[in-house]
Amino acid sequence: MTIKRKETRESVCYREIKKKIRNGELKPGDRLIENTLSKQLEISRTPIRKAIGMLAADGYVEYNDFRGAFVKDSIINKERYFEMTEIIGLFLKQAIQKIRTKKISFNTVRVLAKLEEVERESEQTNPAIYFEYEKWFVSDLLTYMKNNYYLKISNDFFNNIQEFGDEEVIKIAQNACVKTINNIQIFIDAIEVQDYDKCVAIIDQMIDAHVLVAYR
Repeated sequence: MTIKRKETRESVCYREIKKKIRNGELKPGDRLIENTLSKQLEISRTPIRKAIGMLAADGYVEYNDFRGAFVKDSIINKERYFEMTEIIGLFLKQAIQKIRTKKISFNTVRVLAKLEEVERESEQTNPAIYFEYEKWFVSDLLTYMKNNYYLKISNDFFNNIQEFGDEEVIKIAQNACVKTINNIQIFIDAIEVQDYDKCVAIIDQMIDAHVLVAYR
């Protein structure tokens, strides 16, 4: 194996082991044996050990007392992704309910400003832009819950899609988020006239879009 001069040996190991995990060559529960990986990658065991520690820190590997390091069940497949989007949808509907019952003023100016920013950037036709906007919108709406636990789950969900989502999940997430722009504009119109039932229906449409994109 040829190693680039500017890339450390542990970085090479990290990248190669991570690739094996993501492509399924190393499956959840598989033990990471330093000696075996050293022979496969033709690199000494020290950078292998450091790379395994880096993978553990990033959530790909977990340590089992007295047994060593094992591949963690961290990859997000389609089924796991749909389960999480349903949970996020429930959180958002609770936020709408709180806005309704507490008569909280929703900051539409902030959301519209962000929407205009995204629409300008969308000319680059990069679906990741819409993904980042949906992440922002979800976090913004959840701030009305004043519940840091909900916010953490939401932020972890979006971050984990980018880090652990398989190829199919990332494609579904990005394509579904393209539909978010129109839905959020309708959501703003509805919340301005305090049509909260319609807001809830729009959240359902946003969640359903992810399933529809997957099976179209």
